[in-house]
Amino acid sequence: MLKKIAISVLVIISIIVVGFWLFVQNNKPQYIGSLKLENLKEEVNIYYDDIGVPHIYAQNQSDAYIALGYAHAQDRLWQMELIRRISAGRLSEIFGKDLIKTDKFFLGLGIENAAIKTIKNLDTTTQSYKLTQAYLNGINQFIEKGATPIEYRLAGFEKEKFTIKDIYNVFGYMSFGFAHAHKTDPFLTNLKDKLGVGYLQDLEIHIDPKSTLISNNNPKEGNDVASALTTSVNNLLDNAPIPPFIGSNSWVIGAK
Repeated sequence: MLKKIAISVLVIISIIVVGFWLFVQNNKPQYIGSLKLENLKEEVNIYYDDIGVPHIYAQNQSDAYIALGYAHAQDRLWQMELIRRISAGRLSEIFGKDLIKTDKFFLGLGIENAAIKTIKNLDTTTQSYKLTQAYLNGINQFIEKGATPIEYRLAGFEKEKFTIKDIYNVFGYMSFGFAHAHKTDPFLTNLKDKLGVGYLQDLEIHIDPKSTLISNNNPKEGNDVASALTTSVNNLLDNAPIPPFIGSNSWVIGAK
């Protein structure tokens, strides 16, 4: 009897392991083989190096951007989903009421409204607009034909096609990520008020001696407000499922 139970348990475990392995294999990014993408004018080759960085070789820019969009979505679709949702104030749609405050904050920044206004004034005849559409085409082809990331299944919602508004929302979110003033300005103001301008100079934050400093006639109240605002914003960002975008461009010089 015990032997039969042990065999049954072993069979069940084996089925689970094999099923999980097949699921993982079917949802892995495709780095080897051939794909047929729509709207390509010529053949495109994508080579992934030893650390997974894609190198795209195309005969024209449009094809290159279609391939880039597809490769980008294949590796980063869930991250892209979170970024477009946080910038548009749509995180609570998938994560529930705990993210409503975060959504209200980003809606208040007006990132999506700015994106909509910008799109209305775009010149659709420019090369940059056409290449943006090619990039979107690549993303959406993966959404239609590629494997669904497991995060979508766990969160229980369907993939949505990307639009040019999503791209401009991401621009807005990146801009917010580079704007550290909501953290640094209140902190440095408190530092100056408590320790003096000389302390800032020790930190190599120099103030032009010819500048006129506006005195704070009510430093305690002002500092309390600034501190409360900074704390509130930081708490919202700390509780968000995706951290603020922090980074920059970089480049290197090759040996040849």
